Amino acid sequence: MEDQELVMFWLAGDHKLAIRKGLTSIILANELRKKGYKDKLIEDFLNDFARDLKNDQK
Repeated sequence: MEDQELVMFWLAGDHKLAIRKGLTSIILANELRKKGYKDKLIEDFLNDFARDLKNDQK
């Protein structure tokens, strides 16, 4: 699956699927930067991503 597709799934709210298919924090940050997202918003998304990873491991 393409990085852009993984990020689209994540942005659409299907976090578990995106993570299972290979989304990483690096991919997320890089793709969001390409889309023109501001650093603060990217930071917020990365915090959400970390929380999703932690919850997924439980």
